[in-house]
Amino acid sequence: MKNLFLSLLLSSALFAEIIDGIAIIIDDEPITLYEIKQEQAVTQQSVKVTVDALIRTKLEQIEAKKRGIKVSKREVLDDLKKMAEQNNMTLAQLYEAMNSVRHLSESQTKAKTKEKLLKQKLFNAVAISKMEEPTEDELLEYYELHLSEYQAPKTIDTILYKSADQNALQQKLSSPMMSIPSVQTENVSLEIAKINPRLAELLIKTDNGHFTPILPQMGESGHMSFYVMQKNDINTPPLELIRSQVENQIMEEKREQILNEHFQRMRVKADIKVLRLPEE
Repeated sequence: MKNLFLSLLLSSALFAEIIDGIAIIIDDEPITLYEIKQEQAVTQQSVKVTVDALIRTKLEQIEAKKRGIKVSKREVLDDLKKMAEQNNMTLAQLYEAMNSVRHLSESQTKAKTKEKLLKQKLFNAVAISKMEEPTEDELLEYYELHLSEYQAPKTIDTILYKSADQNALQQKLSSPMMSIPSVQTENVSLEIAKINPRLAELLIKTDNGHFTPILPQMGESGHMSFYVMQKNDINTPPLELIRSQVENQIMEEKREQILNEHFQRMRVKADIKVLRLPEE
């Protein structure tokens, strides 16, 4: 009897600990406090914004399960390899870059990639028949409303910092006047049209007088960071030169709108129980 009582007590304590770790239940599917805190650490968003995003992700997973839609480990790996090749990186360098730029671990990068692929498959199942190609008027209106997004410099003057030792490089970036022999520096003027598109995007987004995150050296071992000194000859390309880019952005927004409406209807119908949330 004593052993039975002890067993029941331990089971109750374990159950309470598990329940304490669950923040939200959606149609019997849990979201834990740990998931919320982990996502917040990556996105730096408020609890409300983070919870809304996780509820959306969970609804997507529930919908995919109902429809028998799956994303395999092989599909995730193939997508990551493709991304690495497009950026002239090894898979290991891609993981390093994701950690440096987006603060995602390897497992988190795989999870985010799986979410992306699942969303693409869900869209094909839910919304592909509702999509219409943008008209010429839509293209022109969108382009004119987003002109500032398409502005880009012709060249960017930078100082390239590189080293085989990532810790030494980080120390140099924190104290640029410090002499660290293992870190090499070089003045480099980069022509935006001729460099890796992802690197170009990162440099354009980095303000003058600031460093980019530390990145793996493309095609080489070691690490690098660029100090952006000045952006030159900033201009906006005509619509004809970036037509496909504008079309893709419009279609992406239409896709997201259709999915948002679909999952908003799902959210209204879902049985969502909020047990507790982390403090802000």
